[in-house]
Amino acid sequence: MTEKELIASCVAGNKKSFEQLITTIQPLVFNISLRFLWNRADAEDATQEILIKIITNLAKFNHRSKLNTWVYRVATNYLISLKKTAIEKSPLSFDSFSKELQSIKEPVTYDLPDKNLLEKEMKTGCTLAMLQCLSRDLRIAFILGSILKLKSNIACEIVDTTPENFRKRLEKSRKLIGSFLGANCGVYNPKNGCRCNKRIPSALTIGRIDRDNLSFVDPLETYNKEMEELNSMAGIYKNHGNFKNKSDFLEQINKTLATKKIFDA
Repeated sequence: MTEKELIASCVAGNKKSFEQLITTIQPLVFNISLRFLWNRADAEDATQEILIKIITNLAKFNHRSKLNTWVYRVATNYLISLKKTAIEKSPLSFDSFSKELQSIKEPVTYDLPDKNLLEKEMKTGCTLAMLQCLSRDLRIAFILGSILKLKSNIACEIVDTTPENFRKRLEKSRKLIGSFLGANCGVYNPKNGCRCNKRIPSALTIGRIDRDNLSFVDPLETYNKEMEELNSMAGIYKNHGNFKNKSDFLEQINKTLATKKIFDA
């Protein structure tokens, strides 16, 4: 079944086609939501709402762009207009983030069996938290251009701007993130004292990392250090991989849409 046929079948009310579509697009929606919002619970809630918007507006999809592009546009519109999250209300800035990193005067190296897993949790959570220091427009530009590697002519369609304006936002976001990494991150710049491993004990103590409920890392995955390009902003964010959701979005959406009688029995 082609993409066009699948969408037509969904619009006609075929439940199996709907489930196939949700299974295909939900990883895209969840990953952009988690990167944008940082908090897993917020990202899961946003993913469910975005998927419902996509399903209920499928008939409006005109096939002028690829389905994934349209999905990202629906997701981006929702995320950009979302009310401020708890972390945004703080608010987190590059200055306050830098002061926090420097406040740990005598960091302790963590050397228990799960050190590799927790180190990646620490690094991923930290580098995604940096994105919260960007304005929403710059944050989504960085996610689309630097992490998802979308070309400017595609990304500009998603955020509804010109290719030139998108490139300007992307360049500004990269400069801000690169400047912060260069001044603070020991992975990006070995001259810096901050090391993910040495921040694990304090993160466990204050509850920022819950080893029984990790936010960014699958406990079953193997951390492949060879994937990481040291001294590379792209390499640091590339190493996050694809995040796996812990919720059954399909079941939740089925329940939500059950009263709408959208699908055939």
